[in-house]
Amino acid sequence: MKGTTKLRQLLQQPGMLVAPGAHDVMTARIVEAEGFGAVYLGGFAASASMLGIPDHSLITMTELLAQARNVAAAVNIPIMADIDDGGGTPLSVRRTIRLAEQAGLAGVHVEDLVPGKHFVGHRDRLFSKEQAVDKIKAAVDARTDQDFVLIARSDAIGVTSLDDALERAQAYAEAGADLLFLPYLRPKDTKRAADALPKPLFNVVIDTPKDELERAGLKVAIYPVQSLFVTYKAVRDMVKELKASGTIANFAQRTPAWEEFNEFIGATEATQLAEKYRIV
Repeated sequence: MKGTTKLRQLLQQPGMLVAPGAHDVMTARIVEAEGFGAVYLGGFAASASMLGIPDHSLITMTELLAQARNVAAAVNIPIMADIDDGGGTPLSVRRTIRLAEQAGLAGVHVEDLVPGKHFVGHRDRLFSKEQAVDKIKAAVDARTDQDFVLIARSDAIGVTSLDDALERAQAYAEAGADLLFLPYLRPKDTKRAADALPKPLFNVVIDTPKDELERAGLKVAIYPVQSLFVTYKAVRDMVKELKASGTIANFAQRTPAWEEFNEFIGATEATQLAEKYRIV
C-alpha cells in the first residue's frame, strides 16, 4: 500500500495520530521500530542535522527532499515533512509538490511565512492571505496522487493574532488543504480552533499529555525537535566526559550492545543474504 493511502487511512481512524519527529534516517527507523504509524521530518531538524545551520530559510528544497528520499527508502510508514513556503511563487509550489510525491512523502505542510525567518528578537513576516491561498490552490492542483496530504500552515499567531490565524486557516481550508497547522497555538486555545475550523488540526506538541490534546480535538501531534535535542545533549555530554577524564567508560551502560545495534541496523539480515548469494 502506498504511504499516502496509509496516511489517509490513519487520519480516518478515531483519535489522535502521533508522529514523532526524526532528524535523520536512523531516528526515523527508531520511530518505526517502536510502532508509531507515521513519522515527521521538520525543517529546523533537517537544517541542523544535515547542514549544521539554523532555520532561517537557508536550507533548499533540494536538500530537504534529499533527506526525504533517504528516509522514504528506509522506512515503510508514512512520512510527513516540512517544505517551508514551497519555494516562492505558486508555480514553484507546483513543482515542489510533484518532487515531494516523487521523493516518497505522504504529506507536506506549506507555510505562509516570508523566507528569511525566525531571527531572534525579530518578528517574522507573513505573505498576504491571498498570496498564501494561491499557493495552497497550486499545491492542490499539482497533486498527481489524490491521497497525498496537503497541510496548510499559518504562523499568524506569532505575528498578528489568533483571530487572524483562524481566518487564514479557514481560507486555506476552502482552498483545498486537508489539515491545518497553527504553530504557537496554546493548549487552552486548541479546542476553540478545532471547533471553529472545517478541517482537522495538526500541531507541534512539547509536553502536553496526549489525552488532553485528544479531548481538545487535535488530530495530528508532531514532536519535531525532541530527537535532535536529545541526541545533541547525549553526544555533547559524552564528548565533555572524554575531554575531562580521558575515558567514556561511564557511558557504557547507556549504549546498546553491538548485537542489538547490528540487529537494528540490518547487519544480521545482510549477513544472511551474503551467505545466500555466496558472498561469504
